[in-house]
Amino acid sequence: MSIQRYEVFNKVVQLKNITKAGLELGLTQSGVSHALKSFEEELGIPLLIRNRTGLQLTNEGERVYEYTLRIMQTHHNLLQEVQTLKGLKTGTIKVGSFASVTSQWIPKILNIFSEKYPGITVEIYEDDYKSLEKAVSTGELDICFTTDSDNKSIEFIPLIKDKLHCIVSNENPLSKQKIMKVRDIEKYPLIKPKKGWDNEVEDFFNKNQIVPTVKYEVSDDQSILSLVQANIGINIRPELVLKNAPSTITLLDFEQEAYRIIGLGMNEQISPATSIFISTVTDLYQAI
Repeated sequence: MSIQRYEVFNKVVQLKNITKAGLELGLTQSGVSHALKSFEEELGIPLLIRNRTGLQLTNEGERVYEYTLRIMQTHHNLLQEVQTLKGLKTGTIKVGSFASVTSQWIPKILNIFSEKYPGITVEIYEDDYKSLEKAVSTGELDICFTTDSDNKSIEFIPLIKDKLHCIVSNENPLSKQKIMKVRDIEKYPLIKPKKGWDNEVEDFFNKNQIVPTVKYEVSDDQSILSLVQANIGINIRPELVLKNAPSTITLLDFEQEAYRIIGLGMNEQISPATSIFISTVTDLYQAI
């Protein structure tokens, strides 16, 4: 089996479209179709089916995809290692990020990294915590920014403690106080981040045995701030998210320390380029 067949199969799965996969790989549509057909014939099992949304994996294809991702990641790491042995610093790193890190950290990281290692390309993919961690564990991403969790499928390097605040509109009577009592959260309507975006909030509620009164569930940070600003509900957000919070919102501290831990999630085996990226990030931000 050739490496190209794995590459073609993986790209088609990710894009769910043969034509788009061909364009990204520099192949014709017929060339992609032939590679897929040959791969299925060689394995003797169906890997893909067509439906309204495009191409989808069969049950057998899902299992095969787990292995082809790992094979391509290992192949990618091998090529980078060879370049390193030759004294060249080249390669591509696929980095997962979430909104507050993308806006507050990524620009500085990319500027410094590209200046020191112009031969290494960094691609940024933004998603929620769980999706990023899954993409790293399957090999779709080389590394991701995430929060400390119980996920044992990836390695975690802690970077900082990001303090949690209760945020309220300046029109809310709570804005007159400096401290928010944890038990009082249950008394007010809450704007809650959607599942997958709410690790730190969910952990906070579980730790303090809080059952919130959820008014709305929203995934976008700016939308959450807008709803709080309009005094529709209160919210719990990390300090990094609140760097550019509007002046019409009041930040309240909790009576006891509350925070999320931001760090890097990765597999045990990483490429030389990814290792360089980790060193750059830890030099800039690691404080714990």
